[in-house]
Amino acid sequence: MARERDVRSAIQAAMMASNAFDAVWLSGLPEDYGKGVSNLSAAAIEPVSTAFSAGWDNVPDGAVVFAAKLRVTLLARNPDPQLRDETVEQLLDFLCDAVNGQNLVPGFTVPQKAMVGPWLWQPAQAPERRIQATVNYLYMLTSGWDSFDTSE
Repeated sequence: MARERDVRSAIQAAMMASNAFDAVWLSGLPEDYGKGVSNLSAAAIEPVSTAFSAGWDNVPDGAVVFAAKLRVTLLARNPDPQLRDETVEQLLDFLCDAVNGQNLVPGFTVPQKAMVGPWLWQPAQAPERRIQATVNYLYMLTSGWDSFDTSE
């Protein structure tokens, strides 16, 4: 059975496949890894929340539906303030390409409900600029209430 961590891993793989990122972490930011100042284009994908989304018309016998949110912190480091702002905005575009309308984990996520937004530009702290973006997605446990298998 797929898990939320599989969604985070799928987004990480798609972002790295774009070749726009030097690193995409599933937890923490560069400072958590002791990464110093350099020209860097990176992101961190972290879980934010998950909420039961289905009405009672389809449970407990039908699929159990959840709405989940991730926080993706995008960062660009460059001594040139204009270049770092342009770079972090391009990273946001790559994130949108990786997520919007995508079947993140086939048979688990709903492509029509995968979307980036909202996002918030963080104050620039030379030589870095960050954007915190929210990834929203919906997933279903089609085997119902008894599908919370934790053996994997």
